[in-house]
Amino acid sequence: MEKAIMSIRRAHASDWETIINIFNEAVAAGIATDESSPITVADRAEWFAQFDDRHPLWVITVDGAVRGWCALEYFYPNPAYADTAEIAIYIQQQAHRQGLGRRLLAFADQQIRDRLHFRTIVAYIYERNRPSQALFKQNGFSYWGRLPAIAKVAGEYRELKIYGKNYPSGRA
Repeated sequence: MEKAIMSIRRAHASDWETIINIFNEAVAAGIATDESSPITVADRAEWFAQFDDRHPLWVITVDGAVRGWCALEYFYPNPAYADTAEIAIYIQQQAHRQGLGRRLLAFADQQIRDRLHFRTIVAYIYERNRPSQALFKQNGFSYWGRLPAIAKVAGEYRELKIYGKNYPSGRA
């Protein structure tokens, strides 16, 4: 049996449909997103446009096929938060439990330390999404708090948990 070839790279426009399909799988699962119904690439055009060299969107591929993605998004549009980013990771359902989320998070961590130099990374995770909470805790993120009944998704209010990680230094 041949070993699968995994790689992580910056996302290209040609990946956008797959990225949205992976996100829509999470929408259907009902525990990880703010959306109640599927979205389209056009719905997220502004979201895709926000990514740049310091706030990248990466994909993880297995044998050349995109199986997941990781986004480092702007945290807040004020210069005081320039050294903080929000992280999001989504993995294709058929690729769950294969270590792809762990690999993406380890890759992002290394990029933050070596090249991006953020001081703080924040992850917002819904209370039902226990696998994501475990992933971030296992990778050095601490539980920083919760926002009870903050979001109404599919007709019910949900709690958002906040996980974060501070790095030794931000930009020089």
